[in-house]
Amino acid sequence: MQNQLMPYLIFPGTCRRALEFYNESTGGEVAFLQTFAESPLQIDESMNDLVFNAEFHIDAARFRASDNLPPHELNQGDNFSLFLTFADQTKQQTTFNKLAEDGTIIMPLEGPFGMLRDKFGIQWMLVFSPE
Repeated sequence: MQNQLMPYLIFPGTCRRALEFYNESTGGEVAFLQTFAESPLQIDESMNDLVFNAEFHIDAARFRASDNLPPHELNQGDNFSLFLTFADQTKQQTTFNKLAEDGTIIMPLEGPFGMLRDKFGIQWMLVFSPE
């Protein structure tokens, strides 16, 4: 599998409604949707029905989306990330370290996932996905 890059949109609890709207507006489809209840995270039960991770397809175009995870504050303008997948975990680690230089680590690279804001203010999600 080659590296893949796609936008990742983050919503303040409205992800499911947004995806339904995009479906109606574009004729696209929700390829998959996982709630926080279905995720490996231990969170407050009030968030169980919110979207942990989803992927939306419009023909060959794709983006991922989720609801925001407290306590991270969500601000318009930083409610998106670039979602980059890696088949090689060493390359993921090297890329994460380079992007983090003079930036801010939001979630350290632990296991298959890490998140950071680079020195230019762009948020990145780096995911190891060996498939």
